[in-house]
Amino acid sequence: MKQNQQKLFHDRSLTHQFLFSRTDSKQMPDKADAGLFLDLDELKREFPDILHNRSLIDYAMKAFDSSLQFGAMVVQIDKPSHKDKPSDINQASNILLDVAKIIDLICGSNNGIWGQTGNSMFGCFFPEADEHLCRDIAKKIKRNLADGGNKTVTIGIALYPTINFDKGKILDNAHKALHHAAFFGPGSAVFFDTISLNISGDRLYQENDINGAIKEFKTALMLDPLNVNVHNSLGVCYGALGALEKALEHFEQAIQIDPREIMALHNAGIVNILTNSKDKALELLLKAESMGEDIFEVAFQAGKLYLEKGEFGKARQLLEKAVKLRPKSGTAFRYLGECYAAAQMTDKAIFAYKKAIKQNPNDAYSLSALGHLFDLQGENPEITTTFCQQSVDIAPENGLFRSRLGRLYLKQNQLKEALTEFEKAHDLGHDSMEFIEKIQDMLQDEQNR
Repeated sequence: MKQNQQKLFHDRSLTHQFLFSRTDSKQMPDKADAGLFLDLDELKREFPDILHNRSLIDYAMKAFDSSLQFGAMVVQIDKPSHKDKPSDINQASNILLDVAKIIDLICGSNNGIWGQTGNSMFGCFFPEADEHLCRDIAKKIKRNLADGGNKTVTIGIALYPTINFDKGKILDNAHKALHHAAFFGPGSAVFFDTISLNISGDRLYQENDINGAIKEFKTALMLDPLNVNVHNSLGVCYGALGALEKALEHFEQAIQIDPREIMALHNAGIVNILTNSKDKALELLLKAESMGEDIFEVAFQAGKLYLEKGEFGKARQLLEKAVKLRPKSGTAFRYLGECYAAAQMTDKAIFAYKKAIKQNPNDAYSLSALGHLFDLQGENPEITTTFCQQSVDIAPENGLFRSRLGRLYLKQNQLKEALTEFEKAHDLGHDSMEFIEKIQDMLQDEQNR
């Protein structure tokens, strides 16, 4: 899914934190803006037998039943700029009628079949047409429009045969090419290809139709088996479904095709994290980091792995880079705070945790850590206790947070409250028996006195 366009990276949960090259194409509307091309009476009067949608396809497929080759186009009237926008519905309808007349004329001279597939969109079929002829027809449509005034159309073109597509699917492919053409702006004409399928798969993925996206990417690989970005995108889809083995297979194929493909290196690293192969994951992430592109996810994940390994200097370097790349990532600041705290850099740790809480006031880990560090610095017990209490309120199942709160209660001689927190912490798997026994002895002494 990588073309000349800018890559857009985004995350999901850990099982969905894969990098995905998303096409930054405009959404091709099925209908024009409100107030534009809404009055179809003129078109119906001029072409009373005009075909629409399914009837157009059925008629064309019947006519081309014995054809071994033909072309299909979808012609979308471009939205005019604000200064060129029609002042009334009649003027807008005239634009629609002008385009229809040009298409009718060109179809007539090329034995074509045409009809309407949307409010400002026409579909055309041309018998025995190859790429060269379809390209010439598209140029004629645009040239005739230009001669008649300041009007443009965007055109998607598809050919039959194309791999294993049925004849009836070719107009759908032309629609996908139209969405592809939208990336290049008004007046563009694009043939259906691997990128068209990439864009279609991407749209389905964004709509959470993962299985539909997989189908499109698999088809794209039939057109271009060595397309790195299709392999990566297919891997992302399998990863989103939790099929990690299949995901890794496609990420590794992408790396084999292009060893410098950062997204695939990162994504293979994520799969290895999820399968607990941390050393391999770090190796892949560091290779991605060495490519020279500053990508938040790569620095962040590699920094986390170094933090887990206790290599705080290396972790700090990568996590500091991560927060520079994404200053609004509370999670990155939280891990950086953990890194500073482990290295006894208390002031920097406090600063990082404050940043984390600013971005996410419900970050229980940062709240608890901040209360703990404030206590080490001798801050007001009420303040430190408030932070730790908030963390427990947000994450009552965390034994560490309860243990920290228990210590603060104990320090303030609130023995019953402290005992309650330590007992809950112990039940949650955070060994607190030493404190529990100590407080029980203290309470017994008080009772005896």
